[in-house]
Amino acid sequence: MEIGYSWDTGMVRKLNEDSILSITFELKSYQGVITIGLFAVADGMGGHNAGEIASDLAARTFQAECVSSLLAKPDTLPLTILENAFVKANNTVASAAKERSLQGMGTTLTAALIIGPDMYVAHIGDSRCYIINSRETLQVTKDHSLVQQLVETGLITPEQARSHPRRNEITRVLGYIPDTIPDLVHVKLYSGDTVLLCSDGLHGVLDPVVLEQTVNKTPDPAQACADLTAEANKAGGPDNISVIIVKPENLPSWQALISALTSVRTI
Repeated sequence: MEIGYSWDTGMVRKLNEDSILSITFELKSYQGVITIGLFAVADGMGGHNAGEIASDLAARTFQAECVSSLLAKPDTLPLTILENAFVKANNTVASAAKERSLQGMGTTLTAALIIGPDMYVAHIGDSRCYIINSRETLQVTKDHSLVQQLVETGLITPEQARSHPRRNEITRVLGYIPDTIPDLVHVKLYSGDTVLLCSDGLHGVLDPVVLEQTVNKTPDPAQACADLTAEANKAGGPDNISVIIVKPENLPSWQALISALTSVRTI
């Protein structure tokens, strides 16, 4: 798989409180060689330096737990592995936040585990995961935010949500409530699909059409990430900007969607 990423402070903030994770490895067994990709974006919050610590701690704990389980317990369901890793990351951040200087810190965490044509997504907060191709842009995750609730009730439009004065209010976050369970989604990937993970420093200022056009016209994932980051900064760069773009290989034809019973399963 081809991978690109960008991690930028933006034009306003002095400190980058985001953390990103991008790793691939091969699992060799009697079934052959399987390439696995593990990706995540965490957007920290809560006081001087605390947000940076929260996102870093969550990403590192999540990575260690996932990789350990994938190697030691290969028969465990991928969504179970992600759920357990999120619980461990959440409790680790919550425990660290007991220190006086770190009280109130928390972080979003949006992660994708890609194994062949299967993508398993776990999510808490308002960072996002998209699938982009020449036919559509699919937002896989749903924001845990006040403005998302307002959009769902029809009080504001998605366009209004991007400039709403309370757009930064998150309703679910890692580090606040013990044993917090993430949203879990299993998505089938098809030929031409590109996976994009990002913090709200990107999707909060750029229209989904811009995301789609930039990804589809730029074959190189690293260049696409750089272009998206530049566009977000041109739009004012009010927040930290994190973006990961993954182009999986050897995927089935999208026409297989016609015969598939379902393409997205939410648990």
